[in-house]
Amino acid sequence: MRPHSLYVPFVFLLLGFSSMMAQQALPFSTVTGFFEAFHKKDSATLRTFFDPRAQLTFTSTDATGIPSKRHLSVSEFVERISERPDKPEWEERLGAPVVESHENLATVWVPFSFYIDNNLSHSGHNLFQLFWNGSQWKILTIADTRTYSP
Repeated sequence: MRPHSLYVPFVFLLLGFSSMMAQQALPFSTVTGFFEAFHKKDSATLRTFFDPRAQLTFTSTDATGIPSKRHLSVSEFVERISERPDKPEWEERLGAPVVESHENLATVWVPFSFYIDNNLSHSGHNLFQLFWNGSQWKILTIADTRTYSP
């Protein structure tokens, strides 16, 4: 057996592992790309991140402790983001994500703090569910929790 023939299986193993690691990293890359478009109010780019039947749900608890939820379609969400005025400035800062994926489904759970003109408005967690369509991760669902600063 030639020595270089031992390297071939090892190289394929490494290539497969690096491909798997790259695909694992991509769900969070999709989330960060989404927020880049969000901050730029880029409606055309924002739409590219979503599956055509995606849903958005926002949850919070009011001052009396009663939970509430609000649903938006992708079109409503993109319209609200792209048509908001430049001032006040919005910034969503993400914490360390937890990414879980198996085959063509991924979940990204990431804490955030939302600032309006550099003042903390609220914080919480974002939940993204994504689907690998064979060429890219598409957002199926976004849900978040919101705790407002006093």
